[in-house]
Amino acid sequence: MHKLHLIHKVKSFFIDKRPKGFGRVLKLIDALFFKALPEGELLIKTLDGFQLFINPKYDKGIERKLYLTGVYEKGLLRVLDNILSPGDVMVDAGANIGLISIFSAFKVGDEGLVVAFEPHPETFSILQKNILINGLTKILLFNKALGSASGIAKIYSNLQINRGAASLVLFEKNSPSFDVDVVTLDSILTERNIHKVNLLKIDVEGFEMEVLKGSHSILSKSNGPILVVECSTTRSNFNYSMDDLFDFLTHQYSYHVFKFSISKEKTSKLIPVERVKDLPEHDNILAFKDLHLLTFSKNTSIFEG
Repeated sequence: MHKLHLIHKVKSFFIDKRPKGFGRVLKLIDALFFKALPEGELLIKTLDGFQLFINPKYDKGIERKLYLTGVYEKGLLRVLDNILSPGDVMVDAGANIGLISIFSAFKVGDEGLVVAFEPHPETFSILQKNILINGLTKILLFNKALGSASGIAKIYSNLQINRGAASLVLFEKNSPSFDVDVVTLDSILTERNIHKVNLLKIDVEGFEMEVLKGSHSILSKSNGPILVVECSTTRSNFNYSMDDLFDFLTHQYSYHVFKFSISKEKTSKLIPVERVKDLPEHDNILAFKDLHLLTFSKNTSIFEG
């Protein structure tokens, strides 16, 4: 684990600093140390210092990227690093194996709270292991899906993309599926007596609008949460239009929408999205209330300009 962590740090230096010939160096590192993917599960230390169980041969997305680089969605993590503070409450809808939840838990500390939802039963078991290995106690875990109403639905595996691409929206016929409980975020927050959420991250593979619709009570507040929402104009399993999403956020709940100047994968600043056609093809967007912008707008680590 320590040797792999050192290799990740070296790769990160060359990627970030981009010295002359950095591309050749990265190719040499990959040829020497990443010729073949390891079999089965392994424990790694991420570039941010916490541990994760991953299976890079099984999962072609987040877990393979973590194995090769020690980080995933680096741009988003850097923004969260600037937004989250000790004592905050963060909700992670679509927690996967726990990268964002664990990163956030260390940021909000013992006075804060992370509420993580991962409906896929197999992925949920890995999430539990990753919370345990990092000794975190201020995380509430739910093996449930968030939606616009309570009930039972099927979640479909989609390993052709990656483990995290499992969705409540059918992507391909005959995909393996599991029955899962669906609850609204508003009902869980009421049940747990949580009155304020500072940040809500939603990455649920096409079910984002349903999660948002079930979060009316917190979204309607002037101090409602900052939002991180996956949006896509290219995935066929997104069962809502970008027009609907943009209108929902800006007109119905008075949010201001931003996107990464480069992407969530690279350290980059946020730029405003004024029109639907300026939304990214497939990336995270962030949405802020007026109160958030008063707090963060002068933070040049986040916003461009």
